Amino acid sequence: MDTTAYLAAINAPGLGHYGVEWTTTVKPAAAHRAHTLTKVSTAVCLTGAEYRNLAVNNDTETGALPWGEWSNYPYVVTHREQDYFRLYTVDGTVRTTYYVDGMDVEREHFLSFLTPSQRNPSRPNGGCITVKASNVRLVEAPSFAV
Repeated sequence: MDTTAYLAAINAPGLGHYGVEWTTTVKPAAAHRAHTLTKVSTAVCLTGAEYRNLAVNNDTETGALPWGEWSNYPYVVTHREQDYFRLYTVDGTVRTTYYVDGMDVEREHFLSFLTPSQRNPSRPNGGCITVKASNVRLVEAPSFAV
């Protein structure tokens, strides 16, 4: 999604909640490198939140961004000339559909194409995420994400 269109759609500045969909291409294990693995996730997300002010971060030093720089604080991070949107998923609203070679598959089947270390979830079902702008699409209303 174009960064300018994204900022206009979320009516920046301010805190808002939106239905957001993002697509991730996943690298398969070497034995399955001929396959294309894709995840499409949908969630209700907050935009414009201050990471350091979230309740989960009380009494925690949050510090600077681990990579990239703010190009439009607190909405857009730029890293290596690519824009990324900073989103805060509402707990329990993340839904993911898995695809192998364009075919919708069950999660367990999808996981069988990954290395053992990739099979473990890397983050909880909620929290702060930074997603490449070109992989993001706003859905019509937050209710469509749940």
